[in-house]
Formats: sequence, structure tokens, C-alpha cells
Amino acid sequence: MVKEFTIAMNRQVRGSNKGLIIEESLEVFNAIQSSAEVASIINQIRSTTSADERRQLKAALPYRCPHYFRFKDNRRAQDCIIPEEFTFQTCVDIDREDQVEGAIARAYLINNEESNQWYQHLLRVEKSASGKVHFDIRLPLGMTIREAQQSYCEALGVEFDESCCSPERMIYITDKASELYVSEHWQEHLSDDELKLRREAYLNRGLTIDGRETEVPAAQVVTMPEGPSDGAYPADYQGIPYPELAEELAQQLGGSPAHGSRNNFIFSMACHLRHVCDDDPKWIASVMPDFGEDAQRVNDTILSACRRNQSPAMSQKMKAAIDVCLKRKQMDEAQVKSLDVEPAFPTRLPAPLRLLVSKAPRYYWPSISTMVFPALAMRMGGVKFRYWDNTFHEVTTMAIQAARTSVGKSCVKAPLKAITKDIEEKDREAREKEQAWKDAMNTKGVNKERPVRPDDLCIQVVDSDMTNAAFTQRLADAEKAGNKGLYSYVDEIEMLNKVAGGGKEMTSRLICRNFDTDHYGQERVGAQSVTARTLMRWNIAANTTPNSLVKFLGKHTTDGTLARINLCTIIPPEDSDEMPIFGIYDDRFQAKLNPYLKLLDEAKGTIDCKKAREMAANLCKRARERAALMDDEGYKILSYRAAVIAFRKACILYVMNGMKWSEDIETFCTWAFDYDLWCKMRFFGNAMSNDLKCEMLCVSHVAPNMLDQLPDTFSRDELADLRQAQGKERNPRNQLAQWVKRQFIQRDELTGLYHKTQNYLSRHAA
Repeated sequence: MVKEFTIAMNRQVRGSNKGLIIEESLEVFNAIQSSAEVASIINQIRSTTSADERRQLKAALPYRCPHYFRFKDNRRAQDCIIPEEFTFQTCVDIDREDQVEGAIARAYLINNEESNQWYQHLLRVEKSASGKVHFDIRLPLGMTIREAQQSYCEALGVEFDESCCSPERMIYITDKASELYVSEHWQEHLSDDELKLRREAYLNRGLTIDGRETEVPAAQVVTMPEGPSDGAYPADYQGIPYPELAEELAQQLGGSPAHGSRNNFIFSMACHLRHVCDDDPKWIASVMPDFGEDAQRVNDTILSACRRNQSPAMSQKMKAAIDVCLKRKQMDEAQVKSLDVEPAFPTRLPAPLRLLVSKAPRYYWPSISTMVFPALAMRMGGVKFRYWDNTFHEVTTMAIQAARTSVGKSCVKAPLKAITKDIEEKDREAREKEQAWKDAMNTKGVNKERPVRPDDLCIQVVDSDMTNAAFTQRLADAEKAGNKGLYSYVDEIEMLNKVAGGGKEMTSRLICRNFDTDHYGQERVGAQSVTARTLMRWNIAANTTPNSLVKFLGKHTTDGTLARINLCTIIPPEDSDEMPIFGIYDDRFQAKLNPYLKLLDEAKGTIDCKKAREMAANLCKRARERAALMDDEGYKILSYRAAVIAFRKACILYVMNGMKWSEDIETFCTWAFDYDLWCKMRFFGNAMSNDLKCEMLCVSHVAPNMLDQLPDTFSRDELADLRQAQGKERNPRNQLAQWVKRQFIQRDELTGLYHKTQNYLSRHAA
């Protein structure tokens, strides 16, 4: 079937009848838009400084209507709306000049982000007659004109204009030169299947098929029925408190909705809750979060959901929510009883991990399954994953194995070598090329023209015995080669100090910046000196003893260094004198491993694994509950980044599993989260508790600049942690508002992170 494209417009230039609107072809629209007369009027409007003259000139322009393909009797009025002619499009008008350029950049950005609800929803961009900007967008499923406009403005970070939402609204047509972008789907008549789906989404909300409010006669208004005579509903379902069940159901449905889609989300959630609330709208209303929506509108939506015909069989989403809550309840009950005991290793592992640990005795498995991740992460440099808070993470990993001497810490070397084998072969060729260049340099006299360093060098597996300049050069080479990651295996953790170019303080800062994929480099004036600035992607697997670990990190328990490192240990079976026997990591083993490594090498761009996000959010919640039970602030602080580390492992395993989620991945990463925290609390629990007490005493006598204590880019949680460590109320809302108002910081609406402004940095430079 040939697709149809039309537009409702008034082609009359300098016409006076603003009520006339006719369905025309896009060819007619393009001809009017390309006419010399329209271009002349637009030029006059943009060159005049008189508001009256501009108003008169705009009135001479032809116009279009974005919301309907045609109107009854060709009359532009609400009582002439034909619901079946709804375009499922709207036009967002940005009328503040200072917001135009930023809005255009953001519109293109979110249109190309697959994880964004506005992905491929941008249909057209044009400069308005007054030189501002119009965005024509497709309405997301179930969103009304007003909801879509408001939600899109929030996504762009601009003001929302109520006046742009009327269904009969008109837009002045500008010249062809003002058209910045047009999609092949602009003004497209949707297929019958698409129309049916979209109209049903509106009808399920009690709206008309074009998303307008229906007028219900007073006699037909349905009110919320009376609840039980004693006003009490059951507090739990199968032992799960209803609020917890409702919260998990919301997560199963995608998490808290954006402003413009709240009503549709509440309707869907109410349909699922009918199965556990006996189809009772009053009961559903008692457990339903309002997500910031007006209470009466929530009640109306719940009533609409309860009037809908649906199967009596419980929905899969509701079953999943119940199952997750029951498993979490059982796990929490077991864990709370034994938080001081090493978490039990999973009985079944994801396939690649099962292979990597298969050649070692079982008591080495926790350590090996932790230490292989830095080498795996090296192969995914530049690949980003969306976290539950909508920030984006690369999978850079730093793991330290802390175990007593002669217990077998070298058990990890063979599997790590298998992971890096092909990379090291490529590195060998690059090292030979680099050495040839150095030899050529040394044979040339001072006044001779020396050869230029090859620009295609990339060495990923690097020794820890290198200077900071060499480290910076390796980072720069790897980024130039395609955002590749570096990897080091370190026999003694103290060797990291040399790379950092100083003592433990410098190493601590390097670890923190590396975990955050921060910029790193050095500036030198000498022609032969290394000058580079690049992103850090250094994956580290290190060995040490418990005493050395405490000496190395003992003074860095609360500054974020400890939290960013993944810890593991080796605990041999008690009263066992047997010598460990390892299998052989031969060609057959390598052949089985290579397909998994290839999947890591092929991963590119930005990946959104919803299940990994949900898992990380649940881990954070569980850690807060445990911290409250333990009354241990240190556990809570460490849990934030322990959840990030577990999330990164889940993302690596997700890719190695062919972009498929499995219960094995979730079970392992949940164990890895618990095990990491168990190791950290085992080695540093008391020290961290004492350090937090000292910080509280210090801040009770001084008032330091809190913004200077934060990195240049920080999250709301990092400020909350800092406030809490200084004995202040944890909620940073007022403080953030003041900093934004005083232009100390600005918020990135996409990531939710805060950045120190250039104005602040220039005035408060160290």
C-alpha cells in the first residue's frame, strides 16, 4: 500500500481568513514554503525591530495545523474536529532565544539514543518566523498532546508553553531555508494496525480516540465504591507488604514514569493490581503510588482500569513481581542471620565463568571468578551501559586478591593469560614497531631529522613497572586506536605507586579517576616529552597480603578509593593438608573461551540492559536495609559502588551471553555484590567506622567548602554522603538549589549529574 502524506494548511499568502484550513498534499506545502514571497516576508520579520510591524508581517504568512489532517467544512475550530483525522503529532514551540541552540542539540541527541523514550520521535525541525525554533514530534503511545509537549520540554531542559496544546492550533509556515531537518515520516498517515493500537491506548484511559477528555453526563459519573466497613484491607499478600509489592510491580513495568506518561502508567499498574486486590478500586487506591499525579485523577484512572474487561488469570508482570519479592524476602531472612559469614558461592555459574574456574579446586573459585573481570573488561573499552540512575558507565574494573602468603594467589594467572593471549600477540608486534622507532631515533644525530613516532601503536597489556609518562602515552595510544582499554596484572599492589608518579595519595586519586573514566594526562614543554590528555580505561588485577592491603588502603577507607576496588580472598578448607591440583589450560580450553572473547570484542556503542539496571537498583535497596539492621554507615557507603561493580560484571556477562539475560547472571552478580562487601567489611570494617567517627568530630569544629571536597562532576548521592559524613542532614536539595542559583554548578538533564561551572572553577582554583 502506498503511504499517504498530507497536511492541513492555508496556502493564502497575505490572506485574512484565519479560520480556513484545507487538506493539501506535501507538494503544495513545499511549493508555498519555497516561494520567493514567503522568503521575503520571513526576511522582513527577522530584520525589523518593531513588534507591531513583526506582528503584521506574521499575519500575512500562510499557516498549517499540526494536530489534524483536515477539519469538518474546512473550518479551523474545536467543534469541527474530526477525531479520525488526528495526526498523532504535535509541534513544540521554543520561544526563548537563549534556549534555542541548546534545545536543538538536545533534540538531535535524544532522537538518536535507543534507550530514550524519544528515540526516532523527531519528525521536523524548523526556525520559526521570529528566528526561534519549532520541533514537530510523534506522540509516544498513549500520551496526549499536552503530556507529550510537557515531557518533551522537560527532556530538552526548556520551559513548557501551555498555549501550544490546543487541538486546533495553527503554526505560521516559514521559508525553505528555515527547515533544518525533516524525517521521512513527517505528516505520514499511520497504518491501520498502528492507528488501532494508539486509539485503544487512549480509550483505555477513558479518553477519545484522539486523546481528548470525554464529557461524561452527570448521571453516568462513577464514584469510588465504599471499602470494608472497618476501613481495613489486608496489609500483605503472601507475606509481602502491599507497598513493597506495588513498588516491585512498578519496577517490572519499567520504573517510575516520566511526567507526561504517568496517567497511562497508573492505568496499566491498576490493571495488574486487580489480580491481588480482588478487583476492588478502593483497595487498589490504598496501595497505588500516585507518582506525583493529582489524587482525583489517580482515582479516576483506577476506576477506568477496573471497568476494563480483562482475563481473570494473573498477569505475567504481577507474577514476576510476586516472585521477586518472595525470593528477596527469603534471601534477606537468610542473609540477615549471617551477615558475618562468607556468602555461599552460587551452585551454578554463567557459562563463561564456569569455564574459567573449571581448572582449579573449588575453594579458589570465588577469587578466580572475581579476578578475571579486569581482563575481560579490557576488551570492552569505550562501550557504555545505562545505569539505573540514567548515568552511563564503562566497565573499567580494578580487583585485588588479598590472601596470606603461600595460599596459592597465582591460581588466577593461567585463566588471565588465556583471556589476554591474542591481545598480547598483537602487543608484541606493536612493541617491536615501537622499538624499531626508538632505535632509529638513537642512530640520528642531534641535528639530523628524526623519524616521527608511528601513530598506529596500541599496547593494551601493560606492565605496572612504568613511569607516569609512559602510562599517559599508552592511554593516548589506546584511545586513538578506538577507545581501547589497558590491562595490568600486578604481583604486589605497591607497584601502582610508580605509575601514579608519587606515593599512596597520588595512587588513590588515580584509582578514583580511573573508576569514573575521568580525563587524565600531562602537559610538558619539551619537544620529546609526552604531552597528552585522554580518558582513563585501565583495568587492574592485583595481588597482595591482608597486611599489605590494610597498609595500602588503610587511610583511604572513606574517600572513595576502597569503594571503587573489588576485593576477594582465598580461604582454604580447614584441616586440609592436600596440595591443590590444577587442570591444564590447553588449546581445547582456549578454543572454548575464544567465542566468548569475540563477543566482547564486537560490542560497540551504548547498550541498555534493563535487567542489569533493575538488579543494581534492588542491590542498593537491599544494602540500605541491611545497613539499617547493622546500624553501620560504612556498609551503606561502600554498597553504592559495590552495586556499580556488580552491575559492570552483569553487563560483561550479558554481552558474553549474546546480549541475553539469564538467572545465572543475576544470581552470580548478587553473590559478587555480597562477597565484595563481605571482604571489605572483613578487612576494613573497624577502620572505616573509626574514620567516620573522626570525620564527624572534625566537621563539628570547622565549616569547610563542601563543593571543593567534591569532584568537578558529582552526583546527588555523593553530596548526600559528604553531608552525612559531616554530621549534616542527608538531603542535599536546598544546598544544590543554592549552588545552582549562585551559578556555582549546573545540572546535566540527561545524566542527572552536576558539574562545577567554569565561573566557579576560575574563582576557586586551587
